[in-house]
Amino acid sequence: MGLFSNNKKLCPICGSPTPRLFPTIIEDMPICKECDRKIDLPDGRAEQMSLAEFRQYMTFYEENQSLRDIFTETARYDFSFLDDDFVIDAEHRLFRLKGKSDHLVFEASCLKGFQIWEDRSPLLEGGKDALRCYESDVPDRVGAIQTDIDRFTRDRQEFERMERIERMMEQRDGDRDGSPPPRPYIPEPRFEVPGPVGQFHMVLTMEHPYWPYYQLTWDGPSFHAHYPSIRDYLEEYQEMTEELYALSSGLMILLNPDAQELHTVKGAFIDQPRSMAAQTPTAGDTVSEIQKYKALLDSGVITEEEFTAKKRQLLRI
Repeated sequence: MGLFSNNKKLCPICGSPTPRLFPTIIEDMPICKECDRKIDLPDGRAEQMSLAEFRQYMTFYEENQSLRDIFTETARYDFSFLDDDFVIDAEHRLFRLKGKSDHLVFEASCLKGFQIWEDRSPLLEGGKDALRCYESDVPDRVGAIQTDIDRFTRDRQEFERMERIERMMEQRDGDRDGSPPPRPYIPEPRFEVPGPVGQFHMVLTMEHPYWPYYQLTWDGPSFHAHYPSIRDYLEEYQEMTEELYALSSGLMILLNPDAQELHTVKGAFIDQPRSMAAQTPTAGDTVSEIQKYKALLDSGVITEEEFTAKKRQLLRI
């Protein structure tokens, strides 16, 4: 402890030795590891505080212990694409922005609303009155990439054919005396067309002395570099959006468990019970259904407009 602790520079909050290496600095003074562990603030907020303000925060953190003591996890949203878990205690109407038990616990009254976007397009929006689920045009836009995938598939098939010929020639030349002549390097083709969604963004709006909002940004799904597939992309996209819908439903329990759920259809909101929304088919079922209706379109049973409307209905978020 002596090598890594500074007994001459004591923590201005509790008087304990402070770290010699990379301590957190409050008003030009380092604080100890134990006080640092209690910091659950937006990035950079603690370093901008005066000592008086930081002492007020530490008092707030200690008072928050009463909520941490009664917090009982009823739902945890563990997203592989997020940095931390989001945890809800529906029984006591509490939540944590982060998964660990020593992080701050928030009362439901702190939460004022939330918004989730895919790039700049709204996807989900919650308030005291309703959960609004916006129609996404991602299924339509991802379908337009099929031409690029077909072109890439032909290029890759040609690459693989050339590789087979190369191996045959190397085997043939290996049976002869001497070294085979060098052949030009042919790079393996990579599919580098971006998906329709670059990033998802989520913002929680709160009424809280230290957390006025909470924001997260993460990357959307991507195509496989060597074997791109519309179906695989849609499955990944649907998995991510279903997880976001589950989180939105959990947040609505905190905001207003009796609120309406509204879905956009051709730009207008309609009321849809959550029990109906929960019956969304899986990605595999969705693709099969689209293929069935595509066959009806090709045979002339339905029109292009009817097929497009049905596809949007099946793939709507």
